[in-house]
Amino acid sequence: MIEKISKYLFEFQYKNGVLEEKERNLYEYAYNLLICRSVIYLVIVAVGVWMGNLKEIIVFLLSFISLRQYAGGIHLEKTEQCMIASGFLVCIAGEYLSKFSMPTVVIFWLWIVAVGCIWILAPVGCNNKKLDEIEQRVYRKCSRILLVNECFLIFIMFVAKHLWISKGIMLAQIILSINLILGWLKENFFTQRLVKTN
Repeated sequence: MIEKISKYLFEFQYKNGVLEEKERNLYEYAYNLLICRSVIYLVIVAVGVWMGNLKEIIVFLLSFISLRQYAGGIHLEKTEQCMIASGFLVCIAGEYLSKFSMPTVVIFWLWIVAVGCIWILAPVGCNNKKLDEIEQRVYRKCSRILLVNECFLIFIMFVAKHLWISKGIMLAQIILSINLILGWLKENFFTQRLVKTN
């Protein structure tokens, strides 16, 4: 469905002379990404309003998305799988944060480990987006700057007694670190095994 809409959008612009055929793959991919993200965010906001945890979801999403775009991580093969997994993950995180807003000792230690993992592993590319040496350096620098800024924000919110914001950012970083570990394992072990067997 989403791929059909992406193809239609390209075809419409191609027929009107806005785009050229050689740009097809790039624009269809970009439209696909834009539509998927828009649908995911709309569904997540609707669920957040319905469940009464929209502010927790927004804090989680803002910190997760800003870091994820530079840090990378695991990518699912199909768009629909990604949409379902992302929506489910964000809704669970929002519900958890609305019920348990105080950071616990376990969350604190998991967060410390997560920060270390993000610092060391980021960026993690995927089959669809191989990073060259320059991109590796730029993405690593950007992800580390964002990570430090988010950690500083956690501290500020903690001191200001907005603990739910601190915990929301911590949880986003914990989940992102898991995402990075899974992406790194997939790229370095599972993908290499498939290449060797073929």
